[in-house]
Amino acid sequence: MTRRYRVGLAALSIVVACTTPGDVGDPGPIAMSVVSGDGQQGRPGEELPDPLVARVENSRGRPVIGQIVNFRVVSGGGSVFAGAAISNRDGLVSERWTLGFADSQRVEARAVDPATGEPLTFAVFTATLNDSVPPGGDSIPPITSNVHASPNPAHPTDSVAITALVSDSFTGHSTIAGAEVLLDSVLLQAMLPQDGSFDQQNEGVTRTFVGLALGGHFACVRGRDSAGNVGAFSCTSFTITNGGGGGDTLGPVTLNVTATHDSSAGDSTLIRAEVRDTFTGGSNIAGAEMRVDSGGFVAMFPTDGAFDQQNERVNRLVVGLAAGSHTVCVRGSDTAGNTGDETCIGFSVAAATREVPQRARRQR
Repeated sequence: MTRRYRVGLAALSIVVACTTPGDVGDPGPIAMSVVSGDGQQGRPGEELPDPLVARVENSRGRPVIGQIVNFRVVSGGGSVFAGAAISNRDGLVSERWTLGFADSQRVEARAVDPATGEPLTFAVFTATLNDSVPPGGDSIPPITSNVHASPNPAHPTDSVAITALVSDSFTGHSTIAGAEVLLDSVLLQAMLPQDGSFDQQNEGVTRTFVGLALGGHFACVRGRDSAGNVGAFSCTSFTITNGGGGGDTLGPVTLNVTATHDSSAGDSTLIRAEVRDTFTGGSNIAGAEMRVDSGGFVAMFPTDGAFDQQNERVNRLVVGLAAGSHTVCVRGSDTAGNTGDETCIGFSVAAATREVPQRARRQR
């Protein structure tokens, strides 16, 4: 066997070894399976002990590298830590889950097909609540959730109703004794039970404000149970505006734009940003788009899987950028039809390094 043949065979072995575990962009439909984290049990408002882990595969059962997967809470009122993950060289993605306070707890792992834009639901995780009463009696305060301001946005002449749900069903089983609202961190006032009396473990509460100043406001609500425990504040924001006959005429604000290099996804760059309309009209975010350098705008994807809130985190994976300096600009639009200003950052793409095989180096 000649030296040239041996060197060629070694190079071929290296190529095969690099492509066998899983290739970026393998053809065929992709699928996902739950690896671990399903069926856990925990207390409301607490993070589960084990992460949610799933595996992305192509039609040949090989791991898919670099696939963005969004984790979305679809029932239970809980939350996830990051909201999105990129599959590693083994096709694995993971996320942390904090449980909510409703009976049905469910998280779905979702993705958007990069070729067709088709929404895909891959894997489903469920959990159950541990609602046992502590042996020493009720020493845990009630939980406040579902805090809302209506209308939002409102006029200076409007009455703004702050409503919330205060529950002790999973934190001691005591009756709710009262609730209070803190407006803009300076005004603390009692709230009223929506059914007329505080006599249940779950109570809807309300308080109405009038004559509020123009601009953004915060309302924070907390509850107290009959065992004397006072819960933590849960907050919402709302806007008082006099523009457009009460409608939203301001575009959303884009901030926290980042560009992160990801060598595990084929030397790609993940663009992330936050789009907010809380203080510029109070409409839900309808979409976001980005452009790199002098290119055209392309759509970005919601990190939590859907555009349905006043504040949204968005992302998009960019591949094939040349080495050197680049600029990315992101802007958002809201459901009232307003498009916000671009927010731009600069970033760099390093030149790819190529390792020379050992035998080839000795030959030179």
